[in-house]
Amino acid sequence: MSDTYESEQSVLKERVKTLKAKIEKAKEQDDKILDFMMPIHKCSRFEELTPEILRSFIDKVIVHEKTKVDGHYRQTVEIVYNFVGAIDKPI
Repeated sequence: MSDTYESEQSVLKERVKTLKAKIEKAKEQDDKILDFMMPIHKCSRFEELTPEILRSFIDKVIVHEKTKVDGHYRQTVEIVYNFVGAIDKPI
């Protein structure tokens, strides 16, 4: 009976660790969502797009080297947003 009890306790302790890790991850995601929503709330009704508004949403802009494709020059520009990273546009 003691072996069964110890075995069950061990399983339960591992389950508690797993659940605590999941709760912590959910809290981090919630914090990120709140951090993202704050600038959106502040900028929900703006008349003009200002540099301050752009800086609150955009982390960086990456301009890649231009390449020649079918006789035309192409240049890829990547926008990395705060809190969500780069978003791939659908093809």
